Amino acid sequence: MNTFLDELTDHVLSIQLKDHPPFARPLQWVFFPNGSTSQDGSLMLFGFENEKPNPTLAVKVSRLLVNDWMLQNEYDRLVELWARLGDEAVYRLPQPLAMVSIKKQPTLITTYLKGVNLLRASQDAVWDNPKQMLALAVDVAQSLRDVMDRTATKLLMGEQVPSDFKQKVEKFIQMYQITNLEKQAIAEVMNDIEIAKAQADHKILLQGDFWHGNMIRGEEYGRLMFIDWQYSCWATDVSLDLYFFLLAGSLASVQSASLADRARKAVRILLKWQAKIIPAYLAAFGKPDKYALLPIRSGMLMCCIENAVRASIDIGHDQVEDVVWRFMFSELMSWPDGQESYV
Repeated sequence: MNTFLDELTDHVLSIQLKDHPPFARPLQWVFFPNGSTSQDGSLMLFGFENEKPNPTLAVKVSRLLVNDWMLQNEYDRLVELWARLGDEAVYRLPQPLAMVSIKKQPTLITTYLKGVNLLRASQDAVWDNPKQMLALAVDVAQSLRDVMDRTATKLLMGEQVPSDFKQKVEKFIQMYQITNLEKQAIAEVMNDIEIAKAQADHKILLQGDFWHGNMIRGEEYGRLMFIDWQYSCWATDVSLDLYFFLLAGSLASVQSASLADRARKAVRILLKWQAKIIPAYLAAFGKPDKYALLPIRSGMLMCCIENAVRASIDIGHDQVEDVVWRFMFSELMSWPDGQESYV
């Protein structure tokens, strides 16, 4: 381990950034306690420069070589995002510093974002407080819209943005017992996706895992900052990010020993939010004018399919709580049709 940390330190000290002073010795490294909870996840280290009380560096180390694509994808997308956001990037994202192999371990080095993670901040104070939830939802929507518009890139003549969603639909049907009514709903989702694709003339960079656990309230400027871009991808509609925040928030607001019961309670929360919070959230994001947004029901069902099969496809096996998304899919089948995605 000491040899790994020594080599990591050498890499950091060799990094030269424009308008940024060189990183200084001594560099001390601290493991993030939750970084090793999943065998398929990444180890997290924080780097402290010159005995400063707060870290300035964040490092992810892939536990399994087969998952190195996640770190490489995150690095590549962050590089693209910094190029597109320009001076705004420092307020929204960690800065990618290097993607290297240290002792044959894929290693991603970024700056550390100083602030409060919304996963901790929202545990007790937000979900049961409609006023605070409304304020957070509006802030999230406006922040996401700002990033999406800055990444919007006009499609070239005949350009097709790759999508593996059909593969995920097939996996979803294979993994779970799907009723005929649910198959009909899936067909409706696929049809809405095709309509949205035909309407879009720009692509945008989705975060891909857009939930409150990947958001930080910046300490210096008070703005929302977004981390963990390993699932980021180009798309022609923003539905995956926009609707996943709502679904993840509803699930976080309830606790239950049964995943099926938790899904039922989460959808009840969404239906309560339907009166004021969801319309305000979608209004704060606004109607996209370059890229697309699915209707609410189709967008939420798409998110459920995505999250129900993602682990199985990406890391080769299911995770215990993934089935909650299958239950969410079933519960959301009754979501009212005919609503606009924005107001």
